[in-house]
Amino acid sequence: MATQGTRIRIACAEPLGPGARLLRIERADGAEVGFAGGQYVIINTGVTLPGGKLAKRAYSLLSSDAEQRAVEIAVKRIAAGPGSNMLSDIAVGAELEWSGPWGKLRLPDGFSGRALVVATDTGITAALGIARSAAAAGARQLELLWLVESAAYFLPEPFVRDRLPAAASLTIAGGFLPVGHPERPARACAIAEEQLARGPYDAVLCAGDGAVLYPVRDRLASLGAPEGAVLLESFFNNPLKKST
Repeated sequence: MATQGTRIRIACAEPLGPGARLLRIERADGAEVGFAGGQYVIINTGVTLPGGKLAKRAYSLLSSDAEQRAVEIAVKRIAAGPGSNMLSDIAVGAELEWSGPWGKLRLPDGFSGRALVVATDTGITAALGIARSAAAAGARQLELLWLVESAAYFLPEPFVRDRLPAAASLTIAGGFLPVGHPERPARACAIAEEQLARGPYDAVLCAGDGAVLYPVRDRLASLGAPEGAVLLESFFNNPLKKST
């Protein structure tokens, strides 16, 4: 069940390459988080933005949902990002607040079919959470496709592969076009179409750049992906938010 204003404590922190950090977090009251793989929390960093609002940032839980009293997130330091910089430097033992868990990007309980998880950029954290979830344990096949600009962009490949269950496969489309490139959506659609040729899949879950993933979702649907089987979580560039 999602909660608001829950106190949390940074239990452990470790670097993940030059621009990323792994944080292990516990609820201050010792209670279980109650999340399913693929969900996220919204952390109140306590940083006040120029307009007076507090910097609240969403982070997917990349740890296994078999462990509910301590969870993990990965933070990418963004040069001009007050929230990411604060969490990149926060001390072990510090306390903050979060709300959640939120989100419906998850496999259904008892899933036993073939699933494809498409992640761009930082969406790999949600993909890891899905792959490590209890719901994924019964999947007949689980394939992850990660579209990422470079090996140094976020999480190191060895870290990602080490966290994946043995039954899950990972394909990395390295050298992917940078965020904002005009040809990025079309390139992603072409890669996803190649992946879909290995199907059919019973579920397709997408996380990351909304400017890429909405066209990918529409393309997969046009190629015969089951209606309602393609789920999407936009980490950034969400076209729905821009239109409201």
